[in-house]
Amino acid sequence: MPQEPRSLKQRMDALTAELSGRGLTWREIATDYQIRFKLTPLRSFREAHRYTQAKVVALWNARWPDDMLNERRLRAWESWPGPAGNEPPLSSLERLARLYQCRAGDLVGGDDHGHPGRHDSARHSPMPGVDQPAPTQPSLSPAGVASFLDGLPALAPGGTADPPDRHVPAEARLREQEFGYLVSALTQWADGMKRRDLLGVIAAAAAAASASPLLAHLDESELERLALTARSRSRVDTAAVDHVEAILHHVMRQEDSLGPQAVMETVLAQQSLVRRLLQASAAPGLHRRLMTLFADISRFMGWLHFNAGDFAGADHYYGQALRAAHEADDDLMSSYILAQRSHLATWTGDPRQGVEHALGALMWAQRGGSDILVAYAQDVGARAYAGVLRRERARAQGKDYGRCRTAMAASRTGLAASCADDPGRRLVYFFEPNLLTLTSALCQLDMLNPGQAIADAEEAIAATAERFPRNRAFGHLYLSRAYTQKREIAQACAELVQVARLTGRNRSQRVVTAVTDARVALSPWNRTDAVTGLDEQLRDYGVVIGRSRT
Repeated sequence: MPQEPRSLKQRMDALTAELSGRGLTWREIATDYQIRFKLTPLRSFREAHRYTQAKVVALWNARWPDDMLNERRLRAWESWPGPAGNEPPLSSLERLARLYQCRAGDLVGGDDHGHPGRHDSARHSPMPGVDQPAPTQPSLSPAGVASFLDGLPALAPGGTADPPDRHVPAEARLREQEFGYLVSALTQWADGMKRRDLLGVIAAAAAAASASPLLAHLDESELERLALTARSRSRVDTAAVDHVEAILHHVMRQEDSLGPQAVMETVLAQQSLVRRLLQASAAPGLHRRLMTLFADISRFMGWLHFNAGDFAGADHYYGQALRAAHEADDDLMSSYILAQRSHLATWTGDPRQGVEHALGALMWAQRGGSDILVAYAQDVGARAYAGVLRRERARAQGKDYGRCRTAMAASRTGLAASCADDPGRRLVYFFEPNLLTLTSALCQLDMLNPGQAIADAEEAIAATAERFPRNRAFGHLYLSRAYTQKREIAQACAELVQVARLTGRNRSQRVVTAVTDARVALSPWNRTDAVTGLDEQLRDYGVVIGRSRT
């Protein structure tokens, strides 16, 4: 006999699962929450989704990094119209409606002044502001899809899309965002649509956005296979998994250039699809491959949250990914996940945990026979040892410096030994000698050797392709820190301006946080012309200095 839920959280978890299982819309579920638990409309939608305030803030900030939300502001909106609340602006309600998959008007209270019964049966589609056709209506035509797409709300109301950058055409940025938006919509539709309708949507969308790089390589039969896979879990085959993997790898490269907010929804949709496919009956080998794919998608979700500044979310997804990799008995994926988890731990101020994760990554890479993953584990290990030095400088010993140098040397040796058909190369496609040089610059900074750090950072920037703006930004950050150590303040400020320029191309909150750290280090020179000029240029680029990690 199932155990009755005892806590309020357990009751709400069970209620959402029950109501969504019965096919209720988010509006209907939220209305039940509002009546049952006496909540404001805005809070009822959040609780219906089972989101914490921190989760909503993370989703908002990943999508609209130029207008950051915090829990205090969200809490005040949710308390309105009570005496402790603040009325949320319409533009903010529009954004929250996107996150909660409803209409903005659903998020505020008030009486219904329409004719009784006229709107009670209205069903809302997962896309905000659009009515979902009833199941009895005729199949959706391409013209109907085009009309639907024309009626979609703007991707970034209020002009808060990523800051324009002359190096990235606005059309390209918009195309990538629209594609992620469309994939999210299709995934949510798949469970309730007929096969012909689903194929019609995909065909019409592909015709309307034929320039989209994610579908450009798929012919008509491949599109149909992918659509059928989404609609029927029993249709899982090797070719369908191939296509999902290909899209994931392309999205990873998009994120390298555009940042986490540009691809977050697309990856969430992929994760949802693969989770459903795992529930299908498949051959053991295919099931194992799907489990590895789920691990890779979850790992990438961790990486996205890491770069969006949601470190708790990143750790959650890395843990999910590691469990899936172990279930798939995938040594190489386990190594890769632990290496990225090491990077997260070191960044968030726990380099000792970073060392432990790096050692685990090293062990699995060796077991999997991948020289390049051995090198990558040594690379993050060097970062972790440098973090230990930075945190415990007063007690640092000669062996601590030695471990950092040894890890850097071992990483270079492992990378040089790796061959073109190394089994781990497909995972760490980005890991090249210039990234090792960038790590060396960071380690030299933590070992208080700014001269070598400058040489390494300049070499790394020169060797890093333009498609990796985040890595180039960190190169300039390390140069700024090195010049600050040398008290060459004007040059330190000039390098930070270069970082601000690059944030227009890859809006990573992690980079913005690092800019904050570097700017705080310049505080002793706040009254100099160089620093006051820096602050003006940071504002011009839309970089808001927040709280430093130090």
